[in-house]
Amino acid sequence: MARDERRIQVVAGISVIAGVAALILLIAYARYLPGVGGEFFGRLLGIISTPFLMEASFLVLGFVLVMTINLWRQRREGDEFVELDEAVGMPEPAAPMEATGVQKTPGETRD
Repeated sequence: MARDERRIQVVAGISVIAGVAALILLIAYARYLPGVGGEFFGRLLGIISTPFLMEASFLVLGFVLVMTINLWRQRREGDEFVELDEAVGMPEPAAPMEATGVQKTPGETRD
């Protein structure tokens, strides 16, 4: 059972990575469109591939992906809130033993 779940997780991870790669490739190929569309995608690809902006855009994209996957998981698995009942009628904890570790029997005194 656990093995099938791992396979599903690996497939889901690979599909997310493949989806992001496909989106970037689609933008890269769309810059060859004629007219305003090509100019728009060419400029968008330039912004995305600028080192500082590329890191920031991947950070935002990763955050959105994590939040989306978490929302989907919460809807599928339900609420995680669990209320614990208070223990009633629990016995008192045992009295601590003396420092020597030897317990006295009733009526015994120490020298």
